[in-house]
Amino acid sequence: MKYCIIITTLILSINLYGQSQTDKKVTIDSTLAKKISISGFCLCQTTLTDLRKSTSDFKPISVEEMDIPKECFSQDTRYVNGQGFYSKQYPGLIFQKEEENSDYISKIRLTKEFIGNLPNGKHIELGNLKLKDIFLIYPELKNSWGSRDCSDYWNFSNDTISFFVRIDKNIKPQFPINKEYYLDKPVEAIDLLISCYSLFHKSKDLFTEPTNEPLFYLDSINVNSGVLNLYKPTDIAAVTVYKDSNAIKIAGEKGKFGVIYITTKSYARDRYWTYFKSKSSDYAKAVPSIKVEGNVVYILNDKILEKNF
Repeated sequence: MKYCIIITTLILSINLYGQSQTDKKVTIDSTLAKKISISGFCLCQTTLTDLRKSTSDFKPISVEEMDIPKECFSQDTRYVNGQGFYSKQYPGLIFQKEEENSDYISKIRLTKEFIGNLPNGKHIELGNLKLKDIFLIYPELKNSWGSRDCSDYWNFSNDTISFFVRIDKNIKPQFPINKEYYLDKPVEAIDLLISCYSLFHKSKDLFTEPTNEPLFYLDSINVNSGVLNLYKPTDIAAVTVYKDSNAIKIAGEKGKFGVIYITTKSYARDRYWTYFKSKSSDYAKAVPSIKVEGNVVYILNDKILEKNF
């Protein structure tokens, strides 16, 4: 028996979204391994099982997603959003799994408690860290100001690490940014993040920095244009292009040649499912898993959607 889902208003926010992956150990290049390691933990090599073996007091903890907060109505499936694991044995570190059916850690949140070395070897005390300190440690981030419209934080990031500074909403207008004003503001948190999918299933060229081409994001993964050859046109659900100041606002100086978000159909399907669950408890009960999502009939504005819905 099929369920009937009536949709009167359909809203989909295109965002960065990953793809599922299988658990398998891979050899990571030493240079990359250094960039994604903190306090002896390497992303996509450390598992939750490993952590629980090291100490018995790991407990679930809520995480404020500063780049994609709840108000964005979007998720980043490189990790389980808003959920992490914390142990008193590792103060200042919150570990987040890559997805529900995986055991690998793909994101580590550094909180105000963190005292230790960043991946580049620089020692910090996050409780006393200011934006001006970050620009001394990572001078290349000086021009990487970026923030989603739904976020309350400026994001200063490269391909693996992000620093967050709270936006002062009392400043009107927000643009052009009063950069001097924020230099003495505290860094609220740091995220170390990578897509384990890209390590397990893609070539090393995935992380090659483009020179004079736009920034490409394929279902949350920052890729170069060559990776797009792995996909057929029929795999793609949507393409969104940002240019000029709009691109720089999103990605900082790296976006000066444009930013292109590419969304696959498999991502879009998962995204609708996640969004509808957040809006309707009845839908969540009727469609508890994406695997049974094909057992429902969708109706949009009194019209049954029969294909590619």
